[in-house]
Amino acid sequence: MATRARTIAGYAVPGIVVFFFWIVVAILAIILLAFIVHWAGGGVLNLRLGHFILNVGFT
Repeated sequence: MATRARTIAGYAVPGIVVFFFWIVVAILAIILLAFIVHWAGGGVLNLRLGHFILNVGFT
């Protein structure tokens, strides 16, 4: 079975390269979201489900 490659701007790019590109994009998006939350002052999550209590604070 042959590995499928994408064609971007006339060049064949292997699927593993495209996969790692999207991993990097996802990590950068998470870092940007964390920076925005930090800039806005942080947040607090208080979750109560029966006997289960989860308190998370972040800046």
